[in-house]
Amino acid sequence: MDNMTNGSISINSEIIETVIGANTRFKGQVSTDKVIRIDGEFEGTIDSTSLVIISEIGKFKGDIKCHTCQLFGRGEGTAVCSELFQFANTGSFTGDVETKNIVLVEGSLLDGTIKMAHMR
Repeated sequence: MDNMTNGSISINSEIIETVIGANTRFKGQVSTDKVIRIDGEFEGTIDSTSLVIISEIGKFKGDIKCHTCQLFGRGEGTAVCSELFQFANTGSFTGDVETKNIVLVEGSLLDGTIKMAHMR
């Protein structure tokens, strides 16, 4: 689905079903089993059994529960990723992360706590 080389992540854009556009501010709750990409501003809760992508221009504030999160932009809050939380070199997150696996690369920023655990 994705791969990472030297701090850059490439994504097959054909799999993205929901996009919060660059000039869009969304406040609320989303629950889905499909891929979500945030190019704008999202405040609230995301519950996904799939991939959540916060693009380089995207901003997230709230709680994320997902399989995998790829962070290019900025996030704040709580992230629970059952498989992977992956930072690009432009990604920054403030808050608490709970995940099975995490990838931090040079240039990325995490200000908070990490709890790594075998998750079901």
